[in-house]
Amino acid sequence: MTARREAHDALAASQAALEAKHAELGQVFNWVEAAKLEWEQTLDSLKDIIILADATHHIRRCNQMLREITGRNFDGLVLNDWREVLMESGFNFVTFDGTTGELLHSGTKQQFDLNIYEIRDPGSSVVKGVVVSMNDVTQIKTMTRELEQAYSELQSTQTRVVQQEKMASIGQMAAGVAHEINNPMGFITSNLNTLGKYMGRLREYQEALKVHLAGCEGDSKVALLELQRRLKIDYILEDTGSLVAESLEGAERVRKIVQDLKSFSRVDDADESFADLNQCLESTINIVWNEIKYVATLTKELGDIPRIKCYPQQLNQVFMNLLVNAAHAISGQGTITVRSWNDADNVFVSIGDTGSGIPEELQRRIFEPFFTTKEAGKGTGLGLSISSEIIRKHGGEIILESKPGQGTTFTVRLPLGSKEE
Repeated sequence: MTARREAHDALAASQAALEAKHAELGQVFNWVEAAKLEWEQTLDSLKDIIILADATHHIRRCNQMLREITGRNFDGLVLNDWREVLMESGFNFVTFDGTTGELLHSGTKQQFDLNIYEIRDPGSSVVKGVVVSMNDVTQIKTMTRELEQAYSELQSTQTRVVQQEKMASIGQMAAGVAHEINNPMGFITSNLNTLGKYMGRLREYQEALKVHLAGCEGDSKVALLELQRRLKIDYILEDTGSLVAESLEGAERVRKIVQDLKSFSRVDDADESFADLNQCLESTINIVWNEIKYVATLTKELGDIPRIKCYPQQLNQVFMNLLVNAAHAISGQGTITVRSWNDADNVFVSIGDTGSGIPEELQRRIFEPFFTTKEAGKGTGLGLSISSEIIRKHGGEIILESKPGQGTTFTVRLPLGSKEE
């Protein structure tokens, strides 16, 4: 009886231990399930795609984002190659080196950065599986592009403001220089005209003296004629007229250059007004003539074009940039052709050269700020960018035509707009 009782108690104790162990295991199982659910909910809350795959890249687990973007449930994804699943779901690999890359979803246009992390046992080199992480960078990329564009526009605006301030300073300086030059040039021109009149009277006196000497005899006449010959009085009187005429012509050229300088950069042209583009071209050509005359023959084909409402000072700046660029594009001797014409709606100005031309792959960048085809130290890369911006603000455009080895032509189109009354 005692042995049976002992066996019964031992069995009851064992059963109680098993029940306690079962309860403990049940609690552990519940903890594991809760932890698993917590991790699944955590991964499902991410806006990134997470994939757990085996060593052959077949899906074992994934989060909600993959199911949503592919339109498949878990059973439709598991055991499939994740790369094939992505391509079948509209993903395109933009770049991929085996562990990192960029993907674009053709439907949503979302951009993802891709990273692959290998799973190994501690101390082992055998890859047991991989974790694929795809981060949605669409918003970051969009913000980056917007920031880059804003920065580029800020740079362009800053350079344009600096250039406008520089032109205003040049205009003020030119007005002062012109005033200082015009005053002495007025004296010079007036005095040369007076000298011309005086020389006319001296020639008249010389002719009368010759007549009187013709009727005289003796040593005095011979001495006077010899002195006249030795001093070359006849030659001096004849040459003085040419010298005065040439000096007056030079003074007129100085006056014209000063006038063109004032016209090119005068401050009062900072406001919009009606202007003759042919006159703007003529003034600008005179200003940059020193850049042109040694390298090119200038051909002008200026049409009878109507005056347009514009900012003349700004257009002078555009024409100067195009003319100087044309001169710099020519090595040796070439030709620069300046044309103007109009149709019913627009006025056109073209400046072409027979220089080296611009390679086709660079033509699309020619109007970018700070881009230049000139060698270091010979260009800032701002001239064409600022010119393009000025013409755009006038409602027009600059058209580029260039053939390497043959030359380049820039055509400026400006709308006629309102007509001058």
